[in-house]
Amino acid sequence: MYRTLLKSLSVAFFTLLLLLNPGARAADEIRVGIIGLDTGHVIAFTKTMNDPAAEGALAKCRVVAAYPKGSPDIESSVSRVPKYTKEIQEFGVEIVDSIPALLEKVDAVLLETNDGRPHLEQVIPVLKAGKRVFIDKPIAASLADSILIFKAAEKYGVPLFSSSSLRYGPKSQEVRAGSIGRVLHAQTGSPASIEKTHPDLFWYGIHGVESLFTVMGTGCQSVVRSTSDEGMIRVTGDWGDGRTGVFEERKGYGGNAKGEKGESEVGSYPGYAPLVVEICKYFDSGKIPVEPKETLEIYAFMEAADESKRQDGASVALSSAMKKATAEAEKRIAEIE
Repeated sequence: MYRTLLKSLSVAFFTLLLLLNPGARAADEIRVGIIGLDTGHVIAFTKTMNDPAAEGALAKCRVVAAYPKGSPDIESSVSRVPKYTKEIQEFGVEIVDSIPALLEKVDAVLLETNDGRPHLEQVIPVLKAGKRVFIDKPIAASLADSILIFKAAEKYGVPLFSSSSLRYGPKSQEVRAGSIGRVLHAQTGSPASIEKTHPDLFWYGIHGVESLFTVMGTGCQSVVRSTSDEGMIRVTGDWGDGRTGVFEERKGYGGNAKGEKGESEVGSYPGYAPLVVEICKYFDSGKIPVEPKETLEIYAFMEAADESKRQDGASVALSSAMKKATAEAEKRIAEIE
């Protein structure tokens, strides 16, 4: 109890110091800025980074400024901005009125806008300024935009990554590291609420799909989308050589993987802290923990699932989804200039 009280007092004291002197910083501190205050992630991430008791890479990062505007028209996002703007100021975070103003005050950026549609436009000035950036899910609202974002990162020489926190479930990470050998089959699930402006799984199903790719790895060749007896989304991916991976819409998070050496539970929700640690490591080192190839395959999986739905459950090759999106991205390449 006393330890909890002391920690609470130290947080309050630290926040007071920031409010009194928001420009104060340690010599090796990485000043972090946020774009978009329309998701609870901004409060959770800031609380973790700005904790005076933080250690390791977390201790090097501090959220110092935020640009509130996120989605232009998704009501569930727009309505959250005033609440999260007020809450984040309690951590000593300065509110600014533009992305350029934000970039003058920070070394790295969390792109947190809940709506993936403005992400390409929002990330370009960040990359041009040479700032390392983490893009929260979904990385974009289309596979074509996702491709353009990575092309922009390559053009401006700034590596970036995007990930759901579900990637860092402890069992999922153990399986990825080889605890059950080569994974032959996996089934993961998560809620999958749908936002009409995005492909069906981009908005929330991404969590379970990210878990699936965490344990299966890349190499999915095709998908078939169906509906369970309960009316839930089910997408079966073929990885070739008899390896299959299944995403299922469900109320909670979880799943199971079968490998050459045994079975394991996977897909649990670990909270935000493990992801925030990886973000801070990346901000410090510049080394990304998730390669663009894997992220793009995840979004190709989800976009191909929508195409399968449009074709009444036909098998759709991920290569066809990538080919179509790449052609669109090439037509719009001027957007990253």
